[in-house]
Amino acid sequence: MFIKFIVFLVAVFCSTNHINATDRLQQILPEFEKYIELVKDEWGAPGIAVGIVKDGKVFYTKGFGVRKTGTDKKIDENTVFQIASLTKNFLVHLYARLVQEGKVNWDDLVVKHMPDFFLNDVKTTAEITIRDLLSHRSGLPSFTGDTLWYLDCSKEEIIKGISKIPLKYSLRSRYGYQNQLYGIASMIAEKITGKTIETLFKESFFIPLNMNTASVGLKSFIHKQNSYNPFFFASNEKDNIAYPHDDRGEAAHLMTLSDIIYRFPGSSGGNMSVSDLTKWMLFMLNKGQADGISIDSKQYEQLITQHVDCKMQADDAQFPGDRYKSVSYGMGHFIMRYGAGEKYVTSYGHMGGFYGTRSHMVIVPEEKLGIVILSNYGSFRVSFVPEAIHNKFMDLYLGLPKIDWNKRLKNNFVSIRKQNKMYKYMQRLQNPKEKQALEKYEGTYTNAIYGDLQLKKESDQLYLLFKEKKIPLVHFNGDEFTFPGHLLSEAYCEGDVGYIDFGSRSGITLDLCAISSLLSEGKEHGLFEKIKK
Repeated sequence: MFIKFIVFLVAVFCSTNHINATDRLQQILPEFEKYIELVKDEWGAPGIAVGIVKDGKVFYTKGFGVRKTGTDKKIDENTVFQIASLTKNFLVHLYARLVQEGKVNWDDLVVKHMPDFFLNDVKTTAEITIRDLLSHRSGLPSFTGDTLWYLDCSKEEIIKGISKIPLKYSLRSRYGYQNQLYGIASMIAEKITGKTIETLFKESFFIPLNMNTASVGLKSFIHKQNSYNPFFFASNEKDNIAYPHDDRGEAAHLMTLSDIIYRFPGSSGGNMSVSDLTKWMLFMLNKGQADGISIDSKQYEQLITQHVDCKMQADDAQFPGDRYKSVSYGMGHFIMRYGAGEKYVTSYGHMGGFYGTRSHMVIVPEEKLGIVILSNYGSFRVSFVPEAIHNKFMDLYLGLPKIDWNKRLKNNFVSIRKQNKMYKYMQRLQNPKEKQALEKYEGTYTNAIYGDLQLKKESDQLYLLFKEKKIPLVHFNGDEFTFPGHLLSEAYCEGDVGYIDFGSRSGITLDLCAISSLLSEGKEHGLFEKIKK
């Protein structure tokens, strides 16, 4: 009788905890939804979608705003977004399966599978492994090769360019986030299996998890009435997709659909809805176990084990020190301690942002909780909409002191842009100079990473001719000209101003130029040297 009573008490206690957790989510929803609307309006984001899972079930999915500015087509839980670098989370789970199947090892040398791969250091090239590629500890500076990506270079051009960029640290010594090295890892997966990333993701995850709107690539994104489940009729609309938008003037700017985000599909090529991603979060919270899928616990633990400390600054906008006690990286997962005072939880997640889209997904295993936020607005240089929403949600759920994350992050963006602009204008104010005759700037200039560019005078206007673009330059000060960054690439936003400086090694002739504000990679930070006739 006594044992039965104890069992009864335990059951009541567990039930009460479950009810309390669910009640807490229900209680915070009105304030949370109000905040989402506030964030959307303050940033000018066309649309946002949010999904929450709790205790093994989908608790919440909802869309806010529109799929495309200038239309009234609403976002819903099945609206498909480009998820950018959130795709990396899928790639590492794919690798866990390939390792489990004996097709590859985490510590295989990259050159074993790609003999023609090389970095700008012989020793590192010989020693770097797949694990290193997937844990951002190559020794390269963060975002190596991204400027080549922005310029819409091919895979081959990007890989060649990376090989010419000096390492900043020794192998495995420091964190340095990489998009292109994940792309190389995805190429290795395709080579090992003989299948495309889209096929691998579809067979390994999308079909077994009934991720009905998930796909990879631009063609699949545009023609999204191609569900892998023939019985899926959640939406009869053929274009239930969130179009990318960026910052351009007073309102969100609708961008041209481009395949640039899909250059390395295993790194940034995923498309899916919050409905899909709630299924994915439940799969992650169940440690890689689902009907038709079973990732060995040993391999799954590799993904969420710290491989490198991210060493964030206390004032970091993405991981602010008054909430993030620690941030490290496993493989395809940021590992974070979030909270304040005595209340901290360990969470695992990833985010993405590029060419008019943002994504953010986090799971909290000890709370059996997960949240995903998708937005069709901006890159990391434009929008921290998902971060503001995520932080607000976690604060409400954990009962932490209130911080207006929207105001803080928005003010941070505005402040940085103003400071950068004022710095340049103050330089001009303190030392104003006239330009020289435009003919003196004309010529062809070359750079080992970026190739050739040309400066040409037509009438009384100086033009930059580069990567099939013809961009009019405006004189700024002395031998410095300026242009809107988005004229060079739509991957650049309103705040990305191009400054092109002319100078000389000898001090006599104008034989050098640099677009260091936009193209700064390499030994001489994007310096172009004039080709002598």
